[in-house]
Amino acid sequence: MAVSGSLRFFDVGIFAAANHNVDVFGSNIYLTQMLSASLAQQTQTRREYEEAVLQQNEILMEKKEIELKIIEGQFEMATAMFNLWDEVYS
Repeated sequence: MAVSGSLRFFDVGIFAAANHNVDVFGSNIYLTQMLSASLAQQTQTRREYEEAVLQQNEILMEKKEIELKIIEGQFEMATAMFNLWDEVYS
């Protein structure tokens, strides 16, 4: 076994900066994926909402409006996470 002793081996010494950079990179990849998926979902849902408006389908319009609000909440959550991680890692 290469590592013995301290559980915080990567928090000090020559690996500390690399550990920090990998953590930030992983967080950024996760948030980027979350935003990308939300954007694709928003585009599709907005398209479906516009079709419901053209068809004058009140029930579907209400459903898609709710879905769009949920997606907006996802964007707000991702923004809050970006801000939090920016504070933590600054």
